[in-house]
Amino acid sequence: MTGNANKKIGLALGGGAALGAVHVGVLRYLEEKNFEITHIAGTSVGALVGGAYACGVPVVELTRFARRARWTKITRPAIPRMSLFTNDRLVEQVRRLIGEKKFHDTKIPFAAVAASLETGNQVVLRRGPLVDAIMASCAIPGIFEPVEWEGELLCDGGIVNQVPDDIVWEMGAGRVIAVDLIANVTGNERPSNIFGVIYKSLNILMKRTMFYHPETEVIFPATTGFSTADLSNYRALIRIGYRAAEKALGKT
Repeated sequence: MTGNANKKIGLALGGGAALGAVHVGVLRYLEEKNFEITHIAGTSVGALVGGAYACGVPVVELTRFARRARWTKITRPAIPRMSLFTNDRLVEQVRRLIGEKKFHDTKIPFAAVAASLETGNQVVLRRGPLVDAIMASCAIPGIFEPVEWEGELLCDGGIVNQVPDDIVWEMGAGRVIAVDLIANVTGNERPSNIFGVIYKSLNILMKRTMFYHPETEVIFPATTGFSTADLSNYRALIRIGYRAAEKALGKT
């Protein structure tokens, strides 16, 4: 591919909780360099960022969302049954970002990936309310409540498909760029609280289950030393995302 055709890309955005600010930096670079995003699929925080961008939420607003994001603003303790926190506050924040839009309202074709807690299968969400789909994809086991969706109980898609490049190919993209948030997270740190235990356990699982389509171009941001649970590093992570996209795609 050459010329404008080479700048038409499908985008697969991986999970990684607080590292999701990296996706904002990648999107900033793609916009500045006039790439045309034809399809987006996202898992967990990748579904949140990707779904919002597919709706037309600008990068500047996604940056504001990252700046406002704090655990005290997106969590509320639950009576332990299926999670430590209710989904209420995160739902409120996501709804403020994208409103009541549904999949058919997106400007870019979009899919969100979740996992069924009943069958263990991947569930690819392509219709219905976007907020519900994003919450299902982001429902980190033990942290957020599983989401009921068409008779199934769904949780974080990273369990089954951490970076859904295969879904983007299936959607019809001619070129696929994937953003892997956790490949460079060393994981050598000792967990100091329940969040660290849950996140590290999931990261270990996700790294062992990640495979890519042979033609997918994967961006591996320099996230070594950053925690998936620390939301305060958004500025640095946005810069890292921008630089990683520039390094990977600068000759396109």
